[in-house]
Amino acid sequence: MESLSAIGVFVRVAEASSFALAARTLGITPSAASKSVARLEERLGTRLFQRTTRRMHLTEPGTRFYERCVRILEELREAETDLSREQRAPRGRLRVSVPEFVALRFLIPALPRFRKEFPKLELQLDLDDHVRDIVGDGLDAAVRCGELTDSRLMRRRFRPKRFILCASPEYLQARGLPRTVEDLAGHDCIRYRFTSTGRIEEWSLRQEPGAPAPRIPETFSFNNGEAVLQAAKVGLGVAQVLELMALPELAAGTLQPVLPGLTVERGALWLVWPPARPTPPKVKVFGDFLARLFAQVS
Repeated sequence: MESLSAIGVFVRVAEASSFALAARTLGITPSAASKSVARLEERLGTRLFQRTTRRMHLTEPGTRFYERCVRILEELREAETDLSREQRAPRGRLRVSVPEFVALRFLIPALPRFRKEFPKLELQLDLDDHVRDIVGDGLDAAVRCGELTDSRLMRRRFRPKRFILCASPEYLQARGLPRTVEDLAGHDCIRYRFTSTGRIEEWSLRQEPGAPAPRIPETFSFNNGEAVLQAAKVGLGVAQVLELMALPELAAGTLQPVLPGLTVERGALWLVWPPARPTPPKVKVFGDFLARLFAQVS
């Protein structure tokens, strides 16, 4: 930075052909301007100015150096202008990994509004329910649902990750409403199956300490969360789903809560991104947009 400051002084002196005039525009003393140029000449190992008692002018090396310095300073000014413009209106490509249900149910329907707010951003969405290596995969950010294990990542929390039990009104009318956890053993239950291991996901249920694990039938199982929800919606049985995922169906009445007192939280919905200070403008505005989007969901 000292070299850059000295270059700025040198260019002003060259344009003014005077230490005194250059110092006046820079807000420093003529002595400080002269010493700055002298240190620059010493560092470069050449004289930049030919000085006489009556006038000063650039040497041949000084002229060549001046021309390059002017271009460098102009590029710096353009870079500052571009960055300032980007802070006001972020631009460029923004690549984000997003869980499929978040993208399909919330984000994509809201993208016309996002496009209108940020027309210079090119949004590239990777619909992926797996935890991605943000840095290794070249992502700008990722929406994650659950517990965060990588403490190095910057993060922004939106809302809790809460599981609920639900079923269609038609199913509950035909089979009755479960009143206790034990009642679930007599119902058709729709389970989520992990793609990577084939293991059935345990239901997150609030129970008394020491209580035995309830028996939950595996009447149907799917390796996709949206499939689990749709199966419940068409009346196949009781399902455990993310509350956020089922909010539209709950609001429309096509799904009804079952044993709502057993609802538990397990992590949260987050936006995470690689360590950066300050937060990149395009990531910040995307996070702000998601915060407004999820605040409207109830």
